[in-house]
Amino acid sequence: MSMNTQIKKIVEEIAPLRRMINSKGMDQAFEIVKKYLPGLIVHEYKPGSAADDWEVPCGWELIRAHIKNSKGETIASDKDSHLLVAAYSEPVNGQFTKAEMAKHLRCHPIIKDAFFMEHRNAYNYALVDWGMTLPQNVWDSLSDTEAYEVLIEVEKDYNRTMKVGEIFIQGKTDQVICLNAHIDELCNDNLSSCAVLIELFRKLTTNPDFKPHYSYQLQLIPEVIGTFFYVRNNMEVVRKTVAMINLETVGRGENWLIKSSLKGGRYIDRLMEVTGQMVLEGHQTCDMFGGYGNEERVYEYPTVAVPSVALQRFPFDEYHSSADTPDKLSDAHLNKALAFTEKLIDIIEKDFIPEYTMILAPWLTKHGLYFDSKDQPELFNIFMNQVQFNIDGKNSLVDLCHTYQINFDTLYEYLMQFIQKDFLKKNDKHEIWKS
Repeated sequence: MSMNTQIKKIVEEIAPLRRMINSKGMDQAFEIVKKYLPGLIVHEYKPGSAADDWEVPCGWELIRAHIKNSKGETIASDKDSHLLVAAYSEPVNGQFTKAEMAKHLRCHPIIKDAFFMEHRNAYNYALVDWGMTLPQNVWDSLSDTEAYEVLIEVEKDYNRTMKVGEIFIQGKTDQVICLNAHIDELCNDNLSSCAVLIELFRKLTTNPDFKPHYSYQLQLIPEVIGTFFYVRNNMEVVRKTVAMINLETVGRGENWLIKSSLKGGRYIDRLMEVTGQMVLEGHQTCDMFGGYGNEERVYEYPTVAVPSVALQRFPFDEYHSSADTPDKLSDAHLNKALAFTEKLIDIIEKDFIPEYTMILAPWLTKHGLYFDSKDQPELFNIFMNQVQFNIDGKNSLVDLCHTYQINFDTLYEYLMQFIQKDFLKKNDKHEIWKS
């Protein structure tokens, strides 16, 4: 597997930007994405506009912030990390004891020398308050009796729009497969996945030979809230969407994790498993509520009901911390995530539901399609028994691969010989996604 270095390049360009929901950093990030995907459509949603019960927040920028001791010495400032201040914090300028600061301050639960990404002010509209974070070892060193100067200066913009990026590749059918990742926040979480998908769609949109059966959509969004607004304002697309695949934290973490759809056992679940067996070289599985939760919670909501799955590296210690930086990403993991998505689309496009065209079984030895039970007992059992006797006009190739642990490419190449000899026909691919 050759290494794709452009993924890391995309990460390194965007990672320094401060990106949270509606911010200058998000605007700048989409301008960078357009260099790789000139056809990117950027949907804009004005502050205060509604999607059912949700409301677009105003633009928010941190101007400067610090904590100083009574001697005027800086304990921490935004120059150390912008995560010092909770996104969408209110401004503050005053003297506070450690006990008073504790009501407004959090530390990372695992890493003692990193700032924490505090998002509660951003997503809790009722929380109109100031908030900060400190590394646990810095917080522990503060005096219980001393008063500290706390300064937070912010800028709010009620004209800047929240943005969602989209690329749409029209196929022969209107059935849509959505690939999604959130471009706000930090690095592995979740710029790593965005960079992989940007590179995937760059390759797809510049490949003149890619003439897909299905339509493919890329969404780059502010986490969850961006998806709420896209979904609510584009229901005509959502109703044509047969599956959503979310990528999260694919550049670092302990294990590959495939999250199943809400109900499990769907075609998209079998597809993810078959692809994982071919590409990931070992992975774990969990239900929709395991791992890190993201856009699947929007698409799987009962009123939307789009089967949704996710690919992640899980867990990773630097999650929601200032230690989540580009240098910690694994090129091999990023490359593997790209290979997974490429193979996923390859299988989606090739898969079909085979159905016999004759009443009697074809004379396989006559056509060189027979595996001898004595010389090749394993292949005989798989192909002469399991595959042949489960081609019923309902099972797709992915179904057969998933049930009998067969490599998709091997089965595809074998059954295409049946197609070429008119022993099999391909049923309507539209039916695949109903199972």
